[in-house]
Amino acid sequence: MAESRTAPLGWGVIGCGDVVEHKSGPSITAAERSRMAIVMRRDAAAARDFARRHAAAEWTDDAAAVVGSAAVDVVYVATPPSSHLQYVRAAAAAGKHVLVEKPMALNAAEARLMVDACARAGVQLFVAYYRRFQPHVLRMRELLATGAVGRPAHGCADIAVASVARGVAEGARPWRADPAVAGGGWFVDMASHRIDLLVWLLGAVADAAGVAARYQPDLAVEQSAVAAMRMRSGALCSVSADFHSGRDADRFAIYGARGTLTADPLDGHVVTLATAAATEEIRCTPFPAPHLGLVRHIEDVLLDGAPNQATGAGGVETETVLDRAVRGCAALVRQQPASGGATVESPYAAPVWASPR
Repeated sequence: MAESRTAPLGWGVIGCGDVVEHKSGPSITAAERSRMAIVMRRDAAAARDFARRHAAAEWTDDAAAVVGSAAVDVVYVATPPSSHLQYVRAAAAAGKHVLVEKPMALNAAEARLMVDACARAGVQLFVAYYRRFQPHVLRMRELLATGAVGRPAHGCADIAVASVARGVAEGARPWRADPAVAGGGWFVDMASHRIDLLVWLLGAVADAAGVAARYQPDLAVEQSAVAAMRMRSGALCSVSADFHSGRDADRFAIYGARGTLTADPLDGHVVTLATAAATEEIRCTPFPAPHLGLVRHIEDVLLDGAPNQATGAGGVETETVLDRAVRGCAALVRQQPASGGATVESPYAAPVWASPR
């Protein structure tokens, strides 16, 4: 239910890392009806410095202080996935609305527990798939709704990041390389955005499968993977991610009976509509901060009663695809290019597919 007031939403941030520093933090600051009430990081000096630079009223090294603050309306959980469930439950129990970073959880079962906790508490749960609200994605959604490409038959996304490949080859092992902390590797972290967009644009998933591979013997996460989805609409979708070969790519496309929508790169804010009659480039003006559309949407939901378009149930949908396509692979194949491959047991659980509640 919308709150009847004119005061801005007070945000409490748990975990002021890179995503808050460069994306969501500037977006909250730029939003018209939001303010940073309190920010938390385990490193107190870093929390204090972040608060100073981002105009946060308070800072702390204690997450409980954020959850318990009377100045906080929305708790933003921006820690690694292994602690999301803990903090979402705590915030919901305190009667706070919640924005949780993606990937939403370590698996779909945890994500459902978050949805249940927020539903019982009567608070809104948002998942930070911010690209849903970027102008070029909204334009793609409008074009699909008006039948610009006819009935969608296939969607595909391909992402590759050379800098990740170089870092892994040189021995970098960040928290995203630990499945107990991240719930998977770089596919789970980055390709989850593309899965979410396909669901957002083409509707719910009927089934999913996938294959994954790793190339470094000391890694326990995927370095490349391909997810295949059959949507309830009948469209087929694929998401491939490559963090080994050293190439860069970020192509997103939807193919219909009468044409194609392409964003290449996805974050280029240009949509190409190609039909038999013509090819048109549609240029969209990006927000000054990447998460600004999402933050404004949360303002609309909590202050004006708009319907939530970034729900926990939507996050569960993506987590379920990740479970089936990557975490639930029967095995991760360790590729040995010179001499073939060897199969090793997957470090991930293999839950059974279930539709989101």
